Amino acid sequence: MRQMGAALHDLCQPLTTLRCRLELAGLTGTPEAYREAVSQGVAECEKLVKVVDSMREIVCSATCAAATEQEQEAKGSR
Repeated sequence: MRQMGAALHDLCQPLTTLRCRLELAGLTGTPEAYREAVSQGVAECEKLVKVVDSMREIVCSATCAAATEQEQEAKGSR
């Protein structure tokens, strides 16, 4: 669970950066600002994908561990 908390925390920075860049581009309203926002937005999305992949691995590991534990308990109660 601690790993999941850290991963969720890691989602905040790229999301905040993405939101700020898009808001700034909207305020500026120039083609250059939009291009820069899109470029930086794509980079932040790549960070988000990595964090989500890590979260997926954490959940998968926890699910596999729980299934193994249940199987062992079932064998022990026979």
